[in-house]
Amino acid sequence: MATVSIVSNEGKLDSASAVLEVIATNPEYNQPVLRIKQAGERGGAASIRIDDRNPDIELIETDQIAPAGKYEIAVQSDRLQINGRNASDTGFETFIVFQRPGVGGNPLRPGAGGNIGFGTKSQFGKGHRVIAIANALVAPSVDPADGGILFVENGALMYRGSKGTVTMIAPA
Repeated sequence: MATVSIVSNEGKLDSASAVLEVIATNPEYNQPVLRIKQAGERGGAASIRIDDRNPDIELIETDQIAPAGKYEIAVQSDRLQINGRNASDTGFETFIVFQRPGVGGNPLRPGAGGNIGFGTKSQFGKGHRVIAIANALVAPSVDPADGGILFVENGALMYRGSKGTVTMIAPA
């Protein structure tokens, strides 16, 4: 039971409409529009909870030219995804996915899960607790200032170091 509840049954709304909108109108102050403080001592309750068939949070940077600055954090089919707007600004593309660990007690069929994907949503090779990396759309051509770059090229795992050396770690 909620202490305060807002209920709306207004019917069909435009996609840009909302049941509740909070607006900070003074552009001279860079302060949070919404702050949630919880006094619980056990940490078991969620500070924000979204119950929806396709829950997501969109983050839109309004001072950028489309599609820059448009991201979403979404849950879809037991996957937590971080998505960015595509180049044509018509939808989102997944660039990081976290697949929920498998459930069930059968060790022979542990369920799909525990996987992390970079640039892929489903290429886990039927693995469990694995990391999948999609082929780089463009291989790195500039040396990183401090550290290195890990990427996949034609299925091979590659590393580019700060002095420009590109090493194949594992062939395709």
